[in-house]
Amino acid sequence: MLSVFLGITFASYAQNHSYKYQYRMVRLDSTYDARLDPGLVKYFERHKARLDKKMNEVIGHCEVTLNVESPKSPLSDLLTGLLLNDGPSAIRQEACDLSILNFGGIRTNLQAGDVTVGDIFKVSPFDNYLVVITVKGSELRKAVNRFRLDALMAASAGMEVSYKNNVPDRIMIQGKELQDDALYRLITLNFISEGGDNILDGIQYENTEYSMLIFRDFLIDEVKKITKSGKSVSDGFAKN
Repeated sequence: MLSVFLGITFASYAQNHSYKYQYRMVRLDSTYDARLDPGLVKYFERHKARLDKKMNEVIGHCEVTLNVESPKSPLSDLLTGLLLNDGPSAIRQEACDLSILNFGGIRTNLQAGDVTVGDIFKVSPFDNYLVVITVKGSELRKAVNRFRLDALMAASAGMEVSYKNNVPDRIMIQGKELQDDALYRLITLNFISEGGDNILDGIQYENTEYSMLIFRDFLIDEVKKITKSGKSVSDGFAKN
């Protein structure tokens, strides 16, 4: 159900030269005017029908529910794996060493059954873009050393972190020990590259390659690709 609100701000000026502001939201419904504008109703109905058709389009099937939870879960593993495996080529970039997503950006589980475009919107509602970062190992270590197992914000693929007493103890990239002097290619989202959830906040990059591909659109294409290969979304990656 779509609700429309109007924000109203009241400002007053006192003799002591101070300003006072008050703000409230007013729901635009029949409380103030029960009359319907036929033209506006027709406009919304037309666009709602078009949107519903798009959102209800079945693009795949999931045999089991893929849940999301920190520090590790089936859905976060699937999404980071897809991003690492197919993300670089989707934005015409060379292969990357690891991918990072934020658990907060994966908004809900992917339920068993038919997968629609609307389901992917529920999982990833934000307009975040794919970004490839080149980062020195020492800088990546700084970021990972801030991770805490009991409050992990970052999901990743291509990187394995061992923990001791809740803090990182060993960092492996593509099965090898992280090297401080090495350069690593990391594919992530612009939200994270810009410091979102403090995952990479304050980390110095050697290079950043931006794209115009929204992560959600990438996921929709990936689900279609998996379906075309004859697999369930819960089975994992499509055959190349």
